[in-house]
Amino acid sequence: MALYVNTNISSLSAQRQLMKSGNTLDTSFQRLSSGLRINSAADDAAGLQVSNRLTSQVNGLNQAVRNANDGISVAQTAEGALDETTNMLQRMRTLSIQSANGSNSEDDRKALQQEISALSTEIDRIASDTTFGGRALLDGSYEGVYQVGADANQTISFDLSKGDNQDYANNGGFTMAGLSSNAADEAKYQEEVDTFEARTAEYNAQKEAAKAEARAEAEANGEEYVDPEIQAKADAEARGEVYVDPNAPKMPEPPASRSRSFGDQEQGFGAPSVTTMANAQSMIDILDNMISAVGSKRAELGAVQNRLGSSISNLSNIQENVSAARSRVRDADFAEETAKLTSAQILQQASSSILAQANQRPQTALSLLG
Repeated sequence: MALYVNTNISSLSAQRQLMKSGNTLDTSFQRLSSGLRINSAADDAAGLQVSNRLTSQVNGLNQAVRNANDGISVAQTAEGALDETTNMLQRMRTLSIQSANGSNSEDDRKALQQEISALSTEIDRIASDTTFGGRALLDGSYEGVYQVGADANQTISFDLSKGDNQDYANNGGFTMAGLSSNAADEAKYQEEVDTFEARTAEYNAQKEAAKAEARAEAEANGEEYVDPEIQAKADAEARGEVYVDPNAPKMPEPPASRSRSFGDQEQGFGAPSVTTMANAQSMIDILDNMISAVGSKRAELGAVQNRLGSSISNLSNIQENVSAARSRVRDADFAEETAKLTSAQILQQASSSILAQANQRPQTALSLLG
């Protein structure tokens, strides 16, 4: 076998193996210290991409569970307020039945009316002041959309801005705020009014410009200008009619007039009354409908709570399984890594020993020079 001094192949081979076992040892140290199999893209490029995608889903699922729990809290807050409202409506119904009895004097009914008025005012206050995080829930404006998934458009919503119309022309015409609110209709109507006013202003400007042009043309021809609108109004008055410009924009129809509270005096409604036997009899039927309307809304809120609860269970199941899949891709297997660490340490020690012996091998050439 040839003997070389300038190039020690055995030493180079031992160095390469020592470097290889050292790299393996470094990788094991890194994985065992971080707990992750993938610490950089170099460890597993495709696995890193998969891991990041699964991490996004896990984070989204965790937040979705919190969102759904927030939705349950909102629904419970609203349902709790409606529960107390039901209790007060039941009390009002009892008082109405009491007032409808012929044994009551006028003073008795006035005393009953005081409690009826107080209860109706409190129901209105609860509807106006029940809030969650600063947002009113029962004033007829709340529309909740809850993100209950890790991806876009995975939502559950419930609407507290609409409900059974509980307006009454008789007996004061009171309503339940939030159950018969026409807030959406009012907003749409206001938008239509704004558009109408803008179109009217534009139409009037165009009409006046056309009149000015016609007047100038008549004067230039030496003719007397007659305003066609004034003439049309005069003709209508002669016929006993009211002139309406057929080309003018039309005013939109307002939504149905509805009180948004019990006894809203500003909207022309009085407080619910049991001061007479007839009113008391009327109140019984009215309150039956009110209790039914509140119960219907409470049932809706209960269904939403159950739905959100089921959503949370499903999200938790998905989160558990996606986390398990991510763990298999990203996390270090400590049993495997400790075995690799032990093997790499043994190989490093052996490589160091062999390298020392390989470095001494060229010295055998000195014996040939004897």
